[in-house]
Amino acid sequence: MLELHGNEKPGKYVERMLENGEKKEDIEKSLIDLGHDRRYVLELVEEIAKMKDASSRSMGLTLILAGAVICFISFLLTVTSTVSGDAYNFVLFGLTSLGGIVIFAGFTKVF
Repeated sequence: MLELHGNEKPGKYVERMLENGEKKEDIEKSLIDLGHDRRYVLELVEEIAKMKDASSRSMGLTLILAGAVICFISFLLTVTSTVSGDAYNFVLFGLTSLGGIVIFAGFTKVF
């Protein structure tokens, strides 16, 4: 059974349990069993889960932006191949691949 620690507020409890990988349904049931209002518990768990998802989404968007910048730099260096010189293949294939990987890593955080 999930329990509150000392004077722990329900919001902190929900955050802690979500970080520990507990299911939302188990958290809701334990808070309702402790005497909290059902509507309050449902809304609380849902809002905290949204906040957690929002931070992950923010990180994903940052990764997508970083990947796009890397790809753009790769494009500029490839077009102006005089700057890249002997590193043409690295710039063309290496940086573009790195940018694509970072973009897809961002997609996994967003979706």
